[in-house]
Amino acid sequence: MIPSTMREWLEGFRIQLARPDAVLPLSFLGLIAGILAALTIIALRLLVDTAQTTLYPMAQAGDFESLPWHWRLGIALTGGLLVGGLFRLVSGPAQTVGVLHVIERLAYHQGRLPWINAVVQFFGGAISMIAGHSVGREGPSAHLGAASSNLPAQALGLPHNSLRVLTACGAAAGIAASFNTPLAGAVFAMEVLMLEYTVAGFAPVILATVSATAISQLIFGDTYAFSVPEVQLGNVAQLPYILVCGILIGLLAAGFNALFQQVALRGRSLPQWSRPVLAGLLVGVCGLFVPEVMGIGDDTVNAILSGETALRLLLVVLIVKVLATAGGIGLGLPGGIIGPTFFIGAAAGGLLGVIGIQLGIVEAGSVGLYAMIGMGAMMAATLQAPMAGLIAILELTGEPGFILPGMLAVVTSTIVSGRIFRRESLFHTLLRGRGLDYRSDPVAQSLRRIGVAGAMNRKIAVLPRQVEADEVDRALQNEPVWVLIREADSPQLALAGVDLALARKQSPEAEQFDLLELPGERRTLVAVDMRATLEEARQLLHDSGKEMAYVISQNVPGLPRIYGVLSRDEVEGSYRY
Repeated sequence: MIPSTMREWLEGFRIQLARPDAVLPLSFLGLIAGILAALTIIALRLLVDTAQTTLYPMAQAGDFESLPWHWRLGIALTGGLLVGGLFRLVSGPAQTVGVLHVIERLAYHQGRLPWINAVVQFFGGAISMIAGHSVGREGPSAHLGAASSNLPAQALGLPHNSLRVLTACGAAAGIAASFNTPLAGAVFAMEVLMLEYTVAGFAPVILATVSATAISQLIFGDTYAFSVPEVQLGNVAQLPYILVCGILIGLLAAGFNALFQQVALRGRSLPQWSRPVLAGLLVGVCGLFVPEVMGIGDDTVNAILSGETALRLLLVVLIVKVLATAGGIGLGLPGGIIGPTFFIGAAAGGLLGVIGIQLGIVEAGSVGLYAMIGMGAMMAATLQAPMAGLIAILELTGEPGFILPGMLAVVTSTIVSGRIFRRESLFHTLLRGRGLDYRSDPVAQSLRRIGVAGAMNRKIAVLPRQVEADEVDRALQNEPVWVLIREADSPQLALAGVDLALARKQSPEAEQFDLLELPGERRTLVAVDMRATLEEARQLLHDSGKEMAYVISQNVPGLPRIYGVLSRDEVEGSYRY
């Protein structure tokens, strides 16, 4: 049982969070979200690394190339069987994980994340990464980071507008802690998850990524994820060729998204538990012949960035990695897509760099630059997130010489994939394939940022229909704008306070009043939870046909407490924020 003083403070804190200008309390929560996300991601990474070096005959985690062929095939298939078995233990909705799950919950469930999906993501993602499946760790990192702050916030009954921000904070912090990329994590959350940039949203997300990265660096160090020799654009004469590279990688991204979508669509006809098994078999067969495509593949990407990979091998790993990733994750392996897009982009960019050198267009030793360009362009085009793609590669490599050519390639590939070939973000394409839609409606986005408690009119009085004159006098002392007429323990109509005051003035001798018989303006009412956003209130008023909503809290034991009222005009007037 929460003490009454603590309960009252928490109620006030919830109301403060519901306001459109709640930057300070949200920033404080963002710091906490970053800490929780970092601890979760550290546990996941240590589990995966320890399991790989303990269970397999490899010197360091992720070195699948050193394993015998039967090990590579066996562990990938075993991992698929274990993930399939995990999916059989839980119901259908609990099997949805990763960034796609987070986007869906933001779009249709006010940012509330179920705990069971997070558990499935932790163990399913760990199994897939341990088994060397062609997945990235950013999907589990984003989901688990979001859940680590979202679930405690739900338990505290925080308003839904703050749940959305904390979900973005946790997801951004998870990516930042996983890759040592605080700015890229923040931009990813705003560009891919929230689809907006606001001070109230961006400041907490930035603080979350800073705290998460700082804690992660205490465990894993502050080195860059990829080692790149110093790169720079030899001369501006290479820019036309870089433009061509951006176009070609945009084509590759559009084809990859189409293949991924088809695999996911056709895979739905299979039993849910069997899809990871088939995916594990596919990855195992691919790894049987091309072991470089197994796992996250950071060692292979580093080799490409160093210019150590031959033309033929670049072509082979590019083709096989596309098949292993589209087939594996498309069939439901619970891993991330961004890591594989980095690998595919590095292989494609390195391939184009080698071809450019052979044609005399590119200076010798520039393969690393083109591999970096490919990584950023592939991620940006696949997710339709150019800023996230550009900043991610800059933070992952620490090479400022990438910026100018990277900007050209990233924008070009994004336009080619998104505008010429009409390919949406891969996540939004998959959502649409499920019959869902996540549109960036500016009105809805604005109203989702504000809780009903932050916009309600608190100058109210709640009176029974038959009310004594003394009770009316006490209520009018507070000058209520609206008087809620209670019948059967809940308000049914709202009477304008001025009309009650006028009736009392005209009948000073009356001992009792029937509030439904008094002349005056009345409006129909519907209840809305104090945690709801203004977008939820607007939808509730539309669906119910009522004229006003009264705000209640279900967190206090006993009868729900009424805090205020909202009219349609007050909801729509809040759009200016």
